[in-house]
Order: sequence, then structure tokens, then C-alpha cells
Amino acid sequence: MIHAASLVLLALVAQVNSPMASPEAKAKAQSLLREGARLYEKGALLPALEKFNEAYTEFPSPKLLFNIGQTSRDLGRFVDAMVAFERFLDEDPEAPPDMIDEAKKSIAELQSKLGKLRIQCSKAGAEVSVDGKPVGVSPITQPIWAAQGNHQVTARLPDTIPAVEDVEVNPGWVHTVVMTLQPLVEAPPIVVVPKPEEKARPSAAAEIQRHRSSSKKAVRDEPSGGRRWTWVAAGSAVAFGGAAIGLGLATRSKFNSLNGSCGSDSVEAGQTYQGCSDAQVDSVVLRRNLTNISLGLAAAATTAAVVLFFYEGRSVGVSPMAGEATGLVARMTY
Repeated sequence: MIHAASLVLLALVAQVNSPMASPEAKAKAQSLLREGARLYEKGALLPALEKFNEAYTEFPSPKLLFNIGQTSRDLGRFVDAMVAFERFLDEDPEAPPDMIDEAKKSIAELQSKLGKLRIQCSKAGAEVSVDGKPVGVSPITQPIWAAQGNHQVTARLPDTIPAVEDVEVNPGWVHTVVMTLQPLVEAPPIVVVPKPEEKARPSAAAEIQRHRSSSKKAVRDEPSGGRRWTWVAAGSAVAFGGAAIGLGLATRSKFNSLNGSCGSDSVEAGQTYQGCSDAQVDSVVLRRNLTNISLGLAAAATTAAVVLFFYEGRSVGVSPMAGEATGLVARMTY
């Protein structure tokens, strides 16, 4: 630590003779450098590095790069230290020999801990960063120092999709990273279709009146098929009436036949006829009963047809309605 601190002080002394410095910037840089050297001697490396960087911002002397590289190396920031030492040797070849020797020795030690990235980008002018830290603009001709381990290389250029590559760096190796930038796909233009103007909503009274008018029109325009059940009932009445007539005629014919052959007009059907068998009498009774049933069904269907004719012919209201129908019972006797 004593040897390192003396090198910092040597840089401080050399700073006095640096050319192209305004008196104010030079004085402020010297003050920051003294404070950084004091912190470095106490072992406060991080605050000392901050002072050295501030001093370099005020007056970018190459000799300050030696202090920055030395402190970064002791903090374990090997990439920053390597970059600072290389720039120091390139920009200040007339520096004191002991500082040059120390810088070269540090570079030799750091090379065993670092690898390099050779970045090749498909487009010029892209901003390249390693782990989020900018390292230059493509094309980057010189390899980039990188610490051992996994790193993410990113290249960005307007109107292109950012290229991102992950790479694992090994000490002493030069890794080539190819960054391919693809143009952005233009999205189709968005066509805005104007909404149709909404019509004013009618009032409740107008809506009710419109509904009533529609209901009345529907009743007036109702086709004949609207009385479907009326026609069904009417058709049933006709069918049952026809059946009753047919059964009545058959019954009368059978009765006359039996009455002429074995019966008497004074004896009613259903009783024992003179000279007629029970089977012959039962056949007449069965036909009579079927005739009466058919007449009853025809009467019921006729009544239903009349009711449905008036019911299906009027609009349906919300008020309950009641009614009664009188049925017709017919009976035939022989």
C-alpha cells in the first residue's frame, strides 16, 4: 500500500506541469487529486476513485488515468483498470518510468483474468453495450475487454429490432459476437370507421302507441292460417257428424232388417225380440251407442269451433275472460 500511495503522489506532482490547462480547472483538479490521494492512503478506495474521476472531468490529463487504473484494480474492477492503464500508456508515453513500469506490470496481471469480445454488427451506427454499459458505436474495430463469466451484448439502431446475444467469457480468450439487426415490420395503417349517428330513442308513450298500432295491423292482416285451431275444430265436427250419420243409417238398416225378420215394431231395441238372438240384438245396440257418441263429439267440436272462431279472431289482451258453453246431447232410440 505504501508503494502504491507513492505512485499516486508522483502523479500528483507530475500534474503540475501538464499542458493546456486553464488555471481554474488545473487548481480544482489538483485539489481533487490531493483529496483522492489522502483517501487512497487511508484505504477508502471507492471515495478516492470518485475524486480521481472528478479530477479527470475537470482536467483530462493522461496521468490521472494512472490513478484511476490503480484504484480500480485494487477495487477488483479489472476491466476499468485495464482500460485506464492502456489509455495511460497510449496517451502519455513521456510519463515517469516507474509509473510506466507499474502500468505495464498491472496490465500483464490483468490479462490473466480477462477475456476479449470481438463484436461484429451487421449495420453501422448501432449503439453497442455490454451488460447495459455502452462500449461504442459499430463498427467496433478493437476487441472489448470483458471479465470472466456470462455477459449480454446488445446492439440498437433506429428502425431495427434490437439484437441481443449472450456470451460466456473465458480468461485469455477472444470471443467473436455477431450482432444481426433486422428491420422493423411496418404495421398496417389503422382505418378508423366512423360510427353511425344514433337515432333519438322514442319516448315510452310513443313506444307503447307504436306497439299497439303494430298489434292492430297484425290482427287486420292476419291470414286465414291464423285460425288454425278453429279450422281443426270445424273439421273434427264435420268428421264426427259424418260418422254419426253413417252409423245412424247403418243402425236403422240393421234394425229394420231384424224387425222384419224376427221382431215386432212394438218392442224397443235393447229388449228381447221375438225370434232374434242376443248377438243380433247386441249388434243393433252397439251401433246405436256409437251413433250417439259420434253425435256428442260432433256437437262438442262444433261448440269448440264457434268459440275458437271468436277467440282467434281478436287480439290477446291482459285481462282475464271467462265464458261458458252449453253442450248438446243427442240420443237416438229405436
